[in-house]
Amino acid sequence: MSGTEDPATAAATKQAYATWLQGQGLQQFEVQLKRRLGDATVSQLRTQLGPQLEKLVAGTRQLGSASTVCAAYRAQLQGDTFNLRAKLPQLGTLLTPTGSSPATPSSSQNASGPAAVRYSVAQLSSLAGQTLATLPQSTGARAAEQAVLTKLRSLGSQIAVTGKVQRSRSLTQSDDRREVRWSVYCYHMAGDAANPPQGQTVTVVGRVREFDRDTSITLEDCRVVNATGLKASTLPVADTAWRFKNQPAERFLVAAGQGLKDSAILGVYTTQSSGIGVGGMVLITYPPALFLKDGTVYNDPYWAPGSFNVKLSRELEPQKWGQWTRQGQNFKIRWGDGQTELFEVQDALKPAPSGLKLTGGYESLGGGGNTALGGDVMVAVGSNYTFKPDGSFTGGRFAGASTSNTAASSSAASAGRYSVQGYSITLRPARGTEQRLLFYRFGDALHIGGSDFVQD
Repeated sequence: MSGTEDPATAAATKQAYATWLQGQGLQQFEVQLKRRLGDATVSQLRTQLGPQLEKLVAGTRQLGSASTVCAAYRAQLQGDTFNLRAKLPQLGTLLTPTGSSPATPSSSQNASGPAAVRYSVAQLSSLAGQTLATLPQSTGARAAEQAVLTKLRSLGSQIAVTGKVQRSRSLTQSDDRREVRWSVYCYHMAGDAANPPQGQTVTVVGRVREFDRDTSITLEDCRVVNATGLKASTLPVADTAWRFKNQPAERFLVAAGQGLKDSAILGVYTTQSSGIGVGGMVLITYPPALFLKDGTVYNDPYWAPGSFNVKLSRELEPQKWGQWTRQGQNFKIRWGDGQTELFEVQDALKPAPSGLKLTGGYESLGGGGNTALGGDVMVAVGSNYTFKPDGSFTGGRFAGASTSNTAASSSAASAGRYSVQGYSITLRPARGTEQRLLFYRFGDALHIGGSDFVQD
């Protein structure tokens, strides 16, 4: 499921897992667990759980193809099923050694020993990313991590790093659009010193202990120091240091005609994937990608191309952009983070003729929950449109959720005029804001914005 059996979705699956780890605050779970219980106990637990994990993996293989299962796994990571922070709110406290309290660096704690240069978290993350990028694709995970570990240790027997304390002994660095791909974690504080103060920017000195390509760089025997006297490193920071944050779609909306020109578009193509529907049911989906004639591709189209700010999107969300080359009817894509994918084309969608008139009712339904897995939570979210040849439409949105003892729902309706041209549909409600969305037809269904609509 990590992508070893489905190389085409490996990058997306690893990214989803790393995002889940960060959101749940579990980047250093095993390190914290070993510190709390001891290496021997954790090793024993791993051995005992081995047969159960093998049965679980074998069971997932019966659910469908690797691409289907991996996509379902990614979707489940975003739902309530794996929301450990909600299910076990005391987990962070249980993993933190007793007697720990924030410490403030004092002037007497000036850096000493071999560390004479101060690195930023982004610089160390960049060094890790660049090292991984130079390795042959056939390099195994452990060998790759060892190569990064060797590179980091070449900086000195001890290194000093400055970052913002995100949570217990974890240093990170971010701005409004990026966060470091690998944070720096202090395995333990030298002399059982108190933890660095959360939320503050500090400098710590420690020895490089571990590197995990899915989580972080780990130091040991850390101490908080006053950075006075430490020379700031001139190590460059490359794009590989960063993981770009998802941005709201509205940020890339521009006035009609100020976005992509039709002449720049190669086409919209779909590929087979899967997602989670009402109750947690696994569904086959066909997400679109927007291919441009300049050799680039965007994997999250929502707005009408003529209202999509391509330049800003490339700048703020480069992880959604890639370079394509043809492979027969399919495409080989190298994404912004360096991962490659074979995009197997399901459909090549043609732009609609200008002034196309639609007839009939269409509905889109999505959701989540866990009733498909034997639980009692069901979430349903949907939209519907009824189009008439005279250019008018009516539509609405609805949402509902239920458990074994509660239920809630809401709805909203609108009506107005529509127009279709190429890969665009414009909805002009009598009351409300005009919407210019991605549009195409496939079979008897429509795709509007980010959703597929089937005939009622």
